[in-house]
Amino acid sequence: LLRSESNRNGPDGNNVPTSAIVSACGGMTDELVSVVTTSILDPAEAEKKMQATAKRQIDILLELVPGKPELTDPVIANIRNDADGVLAMLTAVKLMRGVPPQMLELVAGLGEVWSAQTLAAYLQFAGEPCEWLDARDILIVPETDGGLGEKGQAIDTIVPLWDETSALLQGWWEKKFGTSGGAKAPFVIITGFVCSTSSGRPTTLKRSGSDYSATIFAKLLGASSVTMWKNVNGVYTADPRRVPDAFSIPQLTFDEAMELAYFGGQVLHPSAMIPCIEGRIPVLVKNVFNPSHPGTRVYGRGDAWLRWDDQDDPIDPVMPVKALTSIEKIALVTLSGASFLGTHGVARRMMEALSSVSVNVILTSQGSSEHSITVAVDESQADIAAQSIEQAFSVELSRDSEIRVKCRKACSILAVIGEGMKNTTNISGRFFSALGKAKCNIVAIAQGSSERNISAVVDREDLSRALRAAHAGFTLSKVIVSVGIIGAGKVGTQLMDQLASFQLRTEAKNEKIPALIELRGLSLEVRAVCDVDKMLLAEHGLPYNNILTGSDKVCNLEQLFAGLPKTKGAEDDIRLVDTDMTAFEEFLDTKRIPHKIIVDCTASEEVADMYEGWLKRGINVISPNKKMGAGSLERYRRVMEIKRDSEVMWFYDSTVGAQLPIISMLHDVLQTGDSISLVEGSLSGTFGYILDKLERNPEMKFSEAFVGAQAADLLEPDPREDLTGQDTARKALILARELGLELELQDVQVESIVPAGFGSATTPESWEELLAMLRSSTDDLVAAKMKESKDKGEVLRYISKIDVKAGTVTVGLRSVSRESTFGTLREYETVVQVVSERYTPTTPLVLRGAGAGSMVTASGVFATMLRLSRRLGS
Repeated sequence: LLRSESNRNGPDGNNVPTSAIVSACGGMTDELVSVVTTSILDPAEAEKKMQATAKRQIDILLELVPGKPELTDPVIANIRNDADGVLAMLTAVKLMRGVPPQMLELVAGLGEVWSAQTLAAYLQFAGEPCEWLDARDILIVPETDGGLGEKGQAIDTIVPLWDETSALLQGWWEKKFGTSGGAKAPFVIITGFVCSTSSGRPTTLKRSGSDYSATIFAKLLGASSVTMWKNVNGVYTADPRRVPDAFSIPQLTFDEAMELAYFGGQVLHPSAMIPCIEGRIPVLVKNVFNPSHPGTRVYGRGDAWLRWDDQDDPIDPVMPVKALTSIEKIALVTLSGASFLGTHGVARRMMEALSSVSVNVILTSQGSSEHSITVAVDESQADIAAQSIEQAFSVELSRDSEIRVKCRKACSILAVIGEGMKNTTNISGRFFSALGKAKCNIVAIAQGSSERNISAVVDREDLSRALRAAHAGFTLSKVIVSVGIIGAGKVGTQLMDQLASFQLRTEAKNEKIPALIELRGLSLEVRAVCDVDKMLLAEHGLPYNNILTGSDKVCNLEQLFAGLPKTKGAEDDIRLVDTDMTAFEEFLDTKRIPHKIIVDCTASEEVADMYEGWLKRGINVISPNKKMGAGSLERYRRVMEIKRDSEVMWFYDSTVGAQLPIISMLHDVLQTGDSISLVEGSLSGTFGYILDKLERNPEMKFSEAFVGAQAADLLEPDPREDLTGQDTARKALILARELGLELELQDVQVESIVPAGFGSATTPESWEELLAMLRSSTDDLVAAKMKESKDKGEVLRYISKIDVKAGTVTVGLRSVSRESTFGTLREYETVVQVVSERYTPTTPLVLRGAGAGSMVTASGVFATMLRLSRRLGS
């Protein structure tokens, strides 16, 4: 990497001197700190830790530079001398019963000193001209109080004494390399993190200071660029541990990078950008394990008056937000009281109180009246922050019981960041809408005057869900929807097949049809499927390759589970357990995925009873199950009220007409100001199929055509629902309620073609009993009605009529003209015709097409799911 950097950056292909700033080996700094802290109580144990830490570094050196004692012996001697020096200081730690911060900094910086010597020895072993530079001898900073700071923390910047440091560096360079280079440009290995005060005391640039060391020396050396070698492909749009779809950002301004760093992004330290801004030096963030990846280039300024002439970072109007970042562990401290209204100086006194105890304020949220002021602080400082405010306002607190100082812990901050947010409308709206749709409660908000940052505070348990929702809301990733399917029968099986086919097709990303292109950013995870006895739970969604059957068979969950690939170490990723609807709901309502949909593919009254709880919980529901839409009017009203009062959705379009948009058509007509007076329809695919067969085959019996309907997959799970007209009555009632008629199922006048009270027809044994009954009581009855209709030159159809003005719904057999809309129906076609002020009886609005069968019903459910998913992600 060093040689390629040297070759690439040199003029005319010549090598240029290249520096490498090194950190300690992984975990080394923590090990060294542990040596010192252990010595307070157990000096013997501390000595063992020191020896082990030194031995670890020596072993690394000897592995990299074998058989070269002339290179390794000086380094080993330095490491052992440093270890002996630390051990000598441990006696003082034991006597003092504490660790002076200056001592802690001295010891913690040894990891970088050892790493630099180790790498220099290795490069010399490889034949490269190389020297190592101890930054403690060169990098001079003002006197500090000491202390390491927390890793990644955006603390006050330590500004080097540039003149003194530059002079020392110049002297060192001339001593080591003279005033002209050799045939090969040298490498300089520099210790990161460490430096010295003007009095000569070793100190550090605080945690994550190696990045800062790199940019300091880049400015001092006049470098053409700085490359930060990390273990990721640059700066990401979000933390990939929380947002799996996060990706690296090609380009950032320094202002964007500093906002990210301040709000928790630990790829770059905030201080590290300052020298490069002053020197106009590009910073590249690249992956040491994937050096061919371009990574992220950080260069330029954001504000128009600060922009540099040579920066090239056009703002993408489609994606104004570059990234999301978060601080996980924060607390909110609020000072509130009505007596503060219009009072001057409240905010000043509050901030002074926090400053007096060195509490860092991360975010402030304040009303213009100063009635309440909220600050976000590190959770570890929450108690001391609250106490300092209580002390500062002790007089007011003692006089007014309404004044309160409240502390709310277990919160997190997430922020959206991007230069494109400036002068772009609806950024806040999209941000808060995405969080609202994901059911993430916003506790506090703040926006910087720079317009490149909007921050929100949420409960910590909602952080991952909030990040994913916001990430998808700004089209930075796929919209992921968690799907649970109840009912693995014919419709449920067809739906899973269509889902699998869709997802595999869109993943191929070769579609050119506009309607399909807009679905590329959608990912539907089938996380749960259940039937009466078993449920299949998949933590990261069922693998679509394994659930795509392409057959007409009903899905067997046990067989499906047995055929799924088993990954070692991920046994609990997919589980088959006994059906428990409470556990099903809890599993589907994962914090990981903001958007959830339950699809009820049953004909169960008990499942319909659960809709209210799901909707209140924020789970969207899609139901081809007619038991809710045509069930109890009181329950129907409650569900519709929940739907109206929240953003959660219940869709039931496929209950009538399968994929035909009958319900949405009625909505469109009514919402555009029309008034519907009459709706008539042939809504039963079963009766449509049977009556068409009897008309075209005069010798065929009703019972024979009924068997054909069963073979064509048209019957309800309980065929009695078809024969008694109850299924058709439910469809008609659903449409009637859409038109404002508040009726119960018993209010629908239904003509049944079978006698009431016959037994169950859901088992093979009773199927023959049902057919025998049809032969004895129904075949002749229907044949007579068919003949009567034929003698009039007409045809027989099973028609629903909704008379809005009369407030009635009727369902039954009717003789109609062969040339009429209903007379021309074939097989299991569904047709609806609407009469309104705009659509007269002579020119009604007609909708016609296949409206029955598991395949088209599943297609209707799936189409609704896609519309809902697009709405959730918008």
